[in-house]
Amino acid sequence: TGDNMSAAVGLGLGGEGLLDHPALSLGTSGTVFAASRTRPASTALNGFAAADGTYLPLACTLNCTLAVDKVAALLGLDREDATPGGHAVLLPYLDGERTPDLPTASGLLTGLRHDTTRQQLLGAAYEGAAVTVLRAMDELLAACGLDPDAPEVAARPLRLIGGGAQGRMWVETVRRLSGRPLVVPGSGELVAL
Repeated sequence: TGDNMSAAVGLGLGGEGLLDHPALSLGTSGTVFAASRTRPASTALNGFAAADGTYLPLACTLNCTLAVDKVAALLGLDREDATPGGHAVLLPYLDGERTPDLPTASGLLTGLRHDTTRQQLLGAAYEGAAVTVLRAMDELLAACGLDPDAPEVAARPLRLIGGGAQGRMWVETVRRLSGRPLVVPGSGELVAL
């Protein structure tokens, strides 16, 4: 089995009350997945089947913590030194992108101003990576027949896992941009449960 499928089992996704509850894995790449009774029809998603009759629709981005770490290194900052705000926008497509399917894309930085700080540029890298994964989450939920903006769907906690979930800035950025309640499981090794 793959690490995301194993993490879904470790999280109990697909169990009582946890169908169509998204999980977001913040690693070198970013993945979002949910156990669902609906087979996803979107070509942007992988649709793994489980023995219990559920599916694990999954979207994967190429540029998540690796892109933020690269920007932090270029700026000479620790990854936790980021600050939100400012006008800068950074699309972190440093290795192309998988979701959306843009294999030849490159990173883009815009909105620089005289008063832009290095910390704000790093914050923009977090925001760009988080928005990419959150956009994939909306696509995943829609493919499962759910309206991502419906109050009952938006109220479902988003489970954050992976190395990024251990970082304060990742958690704060995803919370702020998603507007969702977050759950960061205590176990750091869900794929081994």
